[in-house]
Amino acid sequence: MYAVYAGIAGLGAVLFVVGTSLVSSETLYDDQVPGINLAIVGVVLANAAGALLLLAGRRAVLARRVRVLGAVPKVVEEVEVVTVVPAASGSLIAGEGLVHFHRADCVMASGRDWPAVDRSVHEGAGRIACGVCKP
Repeated sequence: MYAVYAGIAGLGAVLFVVGTSLVSSETLYDDQVPGINLAIVGVVLANAAGALLLLAGRRAVLARRVRVLGAVPKVVEEVEVVTVVPAASGSLIAGEGLVHFHRADCVMASGRDWPAVDRSVHEGAGRIACGVCKP
């Protein structure tokens, strides 16, 4: 298979040389166009052969790696399940102008200086229960 890639690259090199030699003796652009086109085709062929050779080399390295090391094992990711436990506090707190009210030990309300009031006061203010601590 490598001989085929070498043949394509050689053909590309020959076309490039022939195209540039056709252009070298011409002074007008219109007379140079066929030689330039031939040289461009040669460059494209040579680069295509190089790309095919590179891909064949990668396939050969992969096959060799599998023969030497074996197949790469599939990694199974472990998913950590987090269970949210509702907060145990009975006092309900919320800040002025906020939408939700929380238990005092809720992680969403930790470190706040909000006053503790009854559930009816929070519901009267139009607040709804927190989805995390579920008061």
